Amino acid sequence: MRNYILTIIFVLMTKTITSQIDANSVKGIPVVTNDTEMNSVTGAIEGSMVYNIANKNIYIFDGTNWVPVNQQSISVGEVKYSVLTSDHNGWYILNGRMTSSLPTNAQTNATSLGFATNIPNSQNRILKHPASTENVNDTGGAITTVLTRVNLPNINFTGTTSTNGNHRHTINRRTGTDRVRNGADANRTFFNQGGTTNTSFAGNHNHTVTVSSGGSNQSFERYQPYLVVNTFIYLGL
Repeated sequence: MRNYILTIIFVLMTKTITSQIDANSVKGIPVVTNDTEMNSVTGAIEGSMVYNIANKNIYIFDGTNWVPVNQQSISVGEVKYSVLTSDHNGWYILNGRMTSSLPTNAQTNATSLGFATNIPNSQNRILKHPASTENVNDTGGAITTVLTRVNLPNINFTGTTSTNGNHRHTINRRTGTDRVRNGADANRTFFNQGGTTNTSFAGNHNHTVTVSSGGSNQSFERYQPYLVVNTFIYLGL
């Protein structure tokens, strides 16, 4: 019975205290309307907090950048893939734009990463770790390739015909000589009705063979199966 009475008293006290709190007595943190206003704050020290109305989020100043409190710590220069299509929360789409077109803080961070003139352009490209002779932001490769002779195996196409040897052909008519006017004309050669006659010998000989390549110099794609998404780099707010 005693415990029951104490429980009732605690509930009544809680309700009384709650009812005494009104909107005017609730304390908040500084508010900014958007990223531009947040980044224009001067004199912020590490640990300062603001509420960003546009992003519906609380941000903490880490001494350099405003970092959202409900996200994992992100370092400037990190890259991610996303189906989003525009800049968001300090992430900037890698579309090759001029660094000077970015907000002031993003410009500073982009320059510190070596992107003083333009940020990288990831259009039609995949990411690759640099080889010993490469640097970050180098590009290479090609979308399509035209296969040339130097890319083919070392094969020589040749051809010959058979040698028929020294030969002659036979005509199914016998030749003879006679004079049209006896004693007045020279002998003339003509074909008689029967017999056969051989042609002269042609000698040993070959024929030329030409092999056509039949190519049309058409390029071909080198893509593996893919899914199209956008690439973003974190440059801070």
